[in-house]
Amino acid sequence: MVHILLLILKWLGITLLILLSIVLLVIILFLIVPFRYKIDAEYYGDLKAVGRIRWLCFVLDLKGLYGDSKFLYYLKSFGFTISTNDENDKHYKKPPEEDETDAKPKKTIGSHTDKANTTVPEDDFEAFIKESEENQAPARETITSTENNHPAPEKKDEVTVRKGIFTKLREKCEDILEGITTIPEKIHYKISEILTRILDFFANITENIRKLAKKWDEIEKKARRILAFIKKESTKRALKDAVALLKKLLRHVMPRKYYGKVHFGTEDPASTGQLLGVIGMLMPLYRDNIIVAPDFEQKIFEGDIHARGRVQLGFVAIWAIKVLMNRNLMDTIKKGNIILGGNK
Repeated sequence: MVHILLLILKWLGITLLILLSIVLLVIILFLIVPFRYKIDAEYYGDLKAVGRIRWLCFVLDLKGLYGDSKFLYYLKSFGFTISTNDENDKHYKKPPEEDETDAKPKKTIGSHTDKANTTVPEDDFEAFIKESEENQAPARETITSTENNHPAPEKKDEVTVRKGIFTKLREKCEDILEGITTIPEKIHYKISEILTRILDFFANITENIRKLAKKWDEIEKKARRILAFIKKESTKRALKDAVALLKKLLRHVMPRKYYGKVHFGTEDPASTGQLLGVIGMLMPLYRDNIIVAPDFEQKIFEGDIHARGRVQLGFVAIWAIKVLMNRNLMDTIKKGNIILGGNK
C-alpha cells in the first residue's frame, strides 16, 4: 500500500515538474525571442497601410490592414486563424444573435365585468373586443336616456352695470393722485437700486483683484519651487539618467531598417523652402533612408514608408528594472509629482 502511494506521489511530482519546466521555458522564450514587426504605408490621395507582428515565425502572427477607411485584422497561430473581423474570411465568426422565436405576446384588457383584468391570446383579441362592446351597449343606452331626462340648468341672466360719468371721473382722479404720491417713493427706490449696483460692481472688482493677486502669489511660489527643484544636483542627475535610459529604449524599439520617399509642396515657394529647411535639420535622423522631393509649384503631399524592426521583452524588462532600481530617479519623480500637485 505504501509502495503504491509513493509511486503515485512520484508520478505527480514528475508531472508537476514537467508543467513547471514548460511554463518556465515559455517565459524564457518570451523574454529572449524578439517580436518582429513590419510596417508598410503609402499615401497617394488615399491612406493604405499594412502592419504585421510575428513571434517565433508562425507561433503568433498578427496582421492588420487599413484601406478604403476600413481596418481588418487577422490573428493566427501555427498557420490557423484564431480571430478576424473580415466577414469574407471563412474563419469569421458572427456575434451571437438573440432568438426571436418566443411565444406570441399576450395582451391584458381592463373590463367592467366581475374580473378587473382579463388576459386573452392575440388570435382571439378581436372577438373579445366585439363581445365586450356588445355587453356594454345596454349600459350606455341607459346612461344616455338618464342624461336626456335630466333638465338642463337654466342660464343666469346677464347683468350689465353702467357707471355714471361722475363715478368714472372720480376713479380717474384717485388713480392720478395715487400715482403722484408714489413718485418720490419710486425715485428713491430707483436711486437706491442704481447705487447698489455701482457698489456691487466695485466690490466685485475688488474681490476679483484680490483673488487674482492670491492666484498670482500661488503661481509665483510654485514657479520658485519648480526652479529650485530643477536646480538641485539630484534633479540634474535624475534627468541625465532618464534621458540616457530613454535613448536606450528608443534605440531598441525604433526600426532597424526603414526607407521611403516624400513628395510635398505648399504652392508657396517661400513656405515650401522654410519647411524644407526644417526637414533638413532632421536629416541626421533619417539620413539617406528617406528621399525628400519638394515641389515649389503645386500644393501636394504624398509618399510611402517601409520599416522593419524588433522588440525584445527581456530588454524591456531589464530597462524597467533599471528605472525602478534607480533610487534617485524614483525619488525625483515623487518629489516632482508633489510639487506639481500643489502639496508642500
